[in-house]
Amino acid sequence: MSHRILSPWIPLGLLFCFIISSVSPARAFTPDDEFLEEQWYLQNIDAYTAWDTHTGDGSVVVAILDTGIDLDHPDLKENIWKNSAEIEGDGIDNDNNGWVDDFNGYDFIDDDGSPIPTQGEAFDEGAVSHGTVIAGIIGAVGDNDEGIAGIIWDVQLMSVRILDNQGIGDSNLARQGVEYATANGADVINLSFTGFDFDDALRRAIEEAYEAGIVVVAAMGNADHGGMNIDQHAIFPACFGERAQEDWILGVAATDENDVKADFSNYGAECTDISAPGQNIFSAVYQDDDWEAFSEGSYQDSWSGTSMASPMVAGAAALLKSAYHSLSPDDIKLILRLSVDPVTATGDAKGKMGSGRLNIASALALAPSFVDASDSGSSVSAREAISSYRIAVAPESGSPPTVRVFTNSGSEVVAAFDAYDSSFTGGVRLTMGDVDGDGQEEIVTVPGPGGGPQVRVFDLEGNLESQFYAFETTLRSGLYVATGDINGDGIEEIAVSTDEDGSARVGLFDRGGEQVESTLNAFEDLSAGRSVRLTMGDVDGDGTDEVILSLGQGYEPLIRIYEPDGEFVSEFLAYTSTYDKGVFVASGDLDGDGDDEIVTGTDNGGGPQVQIFDAAGTWLGTFFAYDSAFRGGVRLSVGNLSEWPGASIITAAGPGGGPHIRVYNGYAQLIGTFFSDDENDREGINSAAWGL
Repeated sequence: MSHRILSPWIPLGLLFCFIISSVSPARAFTPDDEFLEEQWYLQNIDAYTAWDTHTGDGSVVVAILDTGIDLDHPDLKENIWKNSAEIEGDGIDNDNNGWVDDFNGYDFIDDDGSPIPTQGEAFDEGAVSHGTVIAGIIGAVGDNDEGIAGIIWDVQLMSVRILDNQGIGDSNLARQGVEYATANGADVINLSFTGFDFDDALRRAIEEAYEAGIVVVAAMGNADHGGMNIDQHAIFPACFGERAQEDWILGVAATDENDVKADFSNYGAECTDISAPGQNIFSAVYQDDDWEAFSEGSYQDSWSGTSMASPMVAGAAALLKSAYHSLSPDDIKLILRLSVDPVTATGDAKGKMGSGRLNIASALALAPSFVDASDSGSSVSAREAISSYRIAVAPESGSPPTVRVFTNSGSEVVAAFDAYDSSFTGGVRLTMGDVDGDGQEEIVTVPGPGGGPQVRVFDLEGNLESQFYAFETTLRSGLYVATGDINGDGIEEIAVSTDEDGSARVGLFDRGGEQVESTLNAFEDLSAGRSVRLTMGDVDGDGTDEVILSLGQGYEPLIRIYEPDGEFVSEFLAYTSTYDKGVFVASGDLDGDGDDEIVTGTDNGGGPQVQIFDAAGTWLGTFFAYDSAFRGGVRLSVGNLSEWPGASIITAAGPGGGPHIRVYNGYAQLIGTFFSDDENDREGINSAAWGL
């Protein structure tokens, strides 16, 4: 199995047709590095603000598995890792670790302790400098009146040479390199290479690195003609974790200076975790006075590829680890994914560039919430940060209308009641909301198809508090329901919409059934009979909730937003225009900024892809809630269930998927999962959740 480096140096004329001008960033602290203005990406990822907080403490080791590093480079040599237990060049394995003379790392190409490119071999200039370029991005010494500034200024760079002077290696060499980094104290591993063949030995080595507490970062790879969708053609090592349904690796795609997907960057919903700048990057290069091809110049621009994006993220991971030593790999991955800025991608790549573009300052600002303030050495893991909460679950169809209320583990049913007559099997749709202003959530239910338009309000123990008919009593279309505060008085109103053949109506009521706004005919311009799903959320941050609508099967995936009085706000497509399987919608403040985001899921026949948008329809993130081959759809709710800033996404599997509840934090970190009934029950479920 062979690997190729990721188009490390693409000549200017082949990749783009304009010249990037120097950037003069505004910042409180200005490093004195000579070529700082050439590093446009530092302002893009908000590095200057981050450096006001932390620049590294020299304790973190980053292993760079590549073509070797220029160990004598003037901007790198102070940050090269040194194996203090080894005597350099004495031909003895002093520390008995199995590698002789590995003072700065190891060369698995030449099997010696000199992990640098080897003069005399056939070479490609871009390949020879590739490892040094990556080292410069991660850890060039900052504020030293020389060259450039790395993401982390004070760090230990371990050189592990697994690619030759032409950028060629194999999975056996990569495995040895990962094992070496794991055995010798690496905290972060950067892998800027790809292959198409699955190698289980390399996969196991990466899994063991992850289990040893190492953050593993990998490039998503490059391809001509707009990049490749790796959901269809998996690449490795970036996709090893997803193949095992685990999350060992941070997969990194590339963006340009405008936060747009780089044309060459691969993409995919399953393996891509985050994006970072990777086009026209200025960095350190290999320099050797005795090697003519590399005798002039220690720095160079126009480096492009996901190879350049990956070390941006690796450097950010190292900076987080340096600032907060107790952070686990899961913590660091989640922090980086939660603290991103939006990426623009179109066509097939839309929604497949990870959670967004790296923002280091936001990551450092978020990190303290993952650390126990009473013990600076204690990290709060993703699952430990889950607050106590309850999830109410009801059948989609085919079963009695029983609502069950579970603890967050799913191990205990704390309440169970029939929302309607026990003979009704059309399903129950439900939501949560404080509809009486007592500070306590209520459970609000409506029936599925075949049931009358009866809205019922229950307390958390299943006692009926109120009920009313939302529309004419003869209606049998089934309903959908949501709650939201439309006037800012702290009491939530109840919004009800009709399912198929219900004239596409939306009504707003108080808990007693009094209509508080005129009935909204939201899609009368399209068809009177279509199914309308809904949620409510304050998407503009004005303190009152808007009504957010989606369509059922047979129509385009249109999302429409209205003010409660019926004033149209905006609309956008949640999926491609050819998708017509129907969309479910939920809303909540996922990032803690005061504005609710819009979350969408597919209906029966669609894959389990969840999308996240702002009110303008700007795509913010995506993930697969279940196996990508599942076609039963995803029902959604959003609630404040954990200690992280922002709300969590609760998913319920549609028909064919079993009664499977999952809870995701922010941008797709799984923090809870259980089956609400027999795993073999395939009728589908609906859910709602609330924190205690």
